[in-house]
Amino acid sequence: MRIDIIISFRNLCRSKISGILGILGFAIGFAVCLVIGAYVYGELKVDHQQKNYRSIFRLVDSKTNNCEIDYRLNDILNEKYASIKHAVPVEIQPDLNADIYTEEHSYYIQGLVATTNDFFDMFSINVLECIDPENPFADINSSILTESAAQKIFGNVNPLGQSLRVSHMQTIVSAVIADFDASSSFTGQILLNSTNENFRLNNNWANGETFNTTNHYVLLEENVLIDQLTAELNGSIGDYSKQIEAIKLQALTNIYLNTTIRDKNRHGSNALIITISVIGILILLLSIINYINFAIALQLKKLNLIGIKKTNGAGVWNIVSYFIADIFVWVILSLSLSFLIVYASLPLFNQLFQQRLQVELFYSFPMVIGGILFLLMVVVISVLPVLLLLSRLSIQDFLKNNLQNNKQSKSFNFLSVFQLSVSIILLIGLIVTVNQIAHLKHQNLGFDDQLLLHVAVPFRALNEQSFKDELLKHPSIENVSLSAGIPGKISNKMNNPDWPYTLNFIDVDCDFMKTMGIMLLNGRILTPNDKDNCIVNQATLEALECVDYENTKVNGLNIVGVVQDFNFASLHQKIEPIIMKIGEGRDVNIRIANGEIAPVMEYIKDTWGKMTSNTPLQYQFYDSWFDSLYKKEEQLGNAISILALVAIAITCLGLLGQIVQISSRRTKEIGIRKVNGAKISEILTMLNKDFIKWVVIAFVIATPIAYYVMNRWLENFAYKTSLSWWIFALAGLLALGIALLTVSWQSWLAATRNPVEALRYE
Repeated sequence: MRIDIIISFRNLCRSKISGILGILGFAIGFAVCLVIGAYVYGELKVDHQQKNYRSIFRLVDSKTNNCEIDYRLNDILNEKYASIKHAVPVEIQPDLNADIYTEEHSYYIQGLVATTNDFFDMFSINVLECIDPENPFADINSSILTESAAQKIFGNVNPLGQSLRVSHMQTIVSAVIADFDASSSFTGQILLNSTNENFRLNNNWANGETFNTTNHYVLLEENVLIDQLTAELNGSIGDYSKQIEAIKLQALTNIYLNTTIRDKNRHGSNALIITISVIGILILLLSIINYINFAIALQLKKLNLIGIKKTNGAGVWNIVSYFIADIFVWVILSLSLSFLIVYASLPLFNQLFQQRLQVELFYSFPMVIGGILFLLMVVVISVLPVLLLLSRLSIQDFLKNNLQNNKQSKSFNFLSVFQLSVSIILLIGLIVTVNQIAHLKHQNLGFDDQLLLHVAVPFRALNEQSFKDELLKHPSIENVSLSAGIPGKISNKMNNPDWPYTLNFIDVDCDFMKTMGIMLLNGRILTPNDKDNCIVNQATLEALECVDYENTKVNGLNIVGVVQDFNFASLHQKIEPIIMKIGEGRDVNIRIANGEIAPVMEYIKDTWGKMTSNTPLQYQFYDSWFDSLYKKEEQLGNAISILALVAIAITCLGLLGQIVQISSRRTKEIGIRKVNGAKISEILTMLNKDFIKWVVIAFVIATPIAYYVMNRWLENFAYKTSLSWWIFALAGLLALGIALLTVSWQSWLAATRNPVEALRYE
């Protein structure tokens, strides 16, 4: 075997072009699959680090698919059901930028969690330091900081026992925990003790009463049957809460990748995982195809060597071991190069997936076993052609190199068509994704989001009306309005079991619609005296099944005007009913006139500084905010872009290898044609026409597949672009251009070669 390996290295050095193309293509494909495998494995293992993850479930309202459930059920779950070992309320507000105050400074910290001490018994939370080792929340006024939040707020000062005001809630820091990492669906930087009713972060109104809501997590006893517990809960839960008709249990491990349930946990993207997994498998197949193409081509050049070995008495194992040594050399070199590519490209993929990929995952048991099985598969596939040749050909056939090239060409043709089909599908997917993201960003929102600024005013930071009056003194500020809720951030909602819709509420002042640029279709705008009146959008009238708004009430308010539907959430969703009524709010909306923005921002900051003491200014432009709603789509587009480039590169390596083999095999034919007067253009046409034919066939195969896949993906959007014919035509032309550019260089070299060199020994 050692001698066979040495001979394999020598053979590889003799066939430099085929060797480099084969090893490089295989290494790139394997490297990409390693990275994708690590990412997918990490996504699938989110929340598995919890010690009791198999026994932890969350309650979900079956009718509304909402996990925000009456807080009062927590005690009932702990006391009334023997199958439940622990129940804990966990309310997450990951997007809430809370204004934080110490005795000397103020900050904004994003992400609050309201829970109890049972949270630390149920979940594996690393408590770094605390006042009371038994109870991280020392009392009902306690707050807990993550390590990064403690560092930001208190620096090197010990935070334990320090006074901390979180918005309007006065707390004492009683513990510091490690940050929630990428392996958890929980996120937040400050934890509040929800045993204190004033620290509960969510409330709702339904059936004539106001109550707090939260997520209820339960830790079950051993060997509990989920169906039986669900039936038990549904049989009695109505006795304790009239807000719920039916409940289902959702496994903790199902939360991260399940976006059908309304919650505020951190979520991954199933679409992204499925998409890049499929693309990863296709890239792996492309690299294997390249490898097989090059390996078979090199093996077929050694037929006479097999004949000599058999003549000298070599058995089947001797010949197979010789080829296994060849394969071993290729695999080892490819594997080594692939790890170098992985480590070099990790920063790129970390940015692409927006998380740090753990290198340790490459050495995890599933990854190692998967890698070994994959390499064994490659070895078996590579050895099969040799075994087939040994079973079908005689010694004379080997010595005469007597093998029909027709079957080899057909197999190569099929593999090339497959590679081109994959590349065309990825190109179409890339164009559609980019087109859809552009469509979302340029969609008419129903209000003017350009040069529109939002400033969030913390609780009692200043007088909002005085701030508005001061801002209007600047000549470049056209309008200012106050509201409680803004497009993109509406928290005041109302549901009813009998309603097939959700009502959204915004408290506004008289200048809201003018500032936002919302079109009034019928009726009039609100005045300060309209305490019992409201304005609704078109979707509200449709939900109420009302044609005329006059003499119509909604939630006890008289409708005095109807505005054009405007998007106040992501364009993934259809526009919902919304009610605007006169009220006070701490959201300041500022319409800036065309011109220099910098002087206006400086004026806003100066005005803010004069009217507040140590409260930081937080602002955001509406167009930037709405663009941020489509980060997952942009992430998917970036992933498809990079992986499509990788797939195309591997396909190009395969096509280049193909033309090298074809021109080498037809060297004598080309020489004879040139001696007989063939032009260079005719030789180029002869060599390239098969590739054009392959692209056409691949286009016919890829188009319906890509259309089906992308049409299904677009169904996730309420507003979507169309699958126009030009998208498919452009992808086909790009594939044709890439293929011709790849093979034309080698075709030109073969066509311009001196025929004497090919025929001198004939």
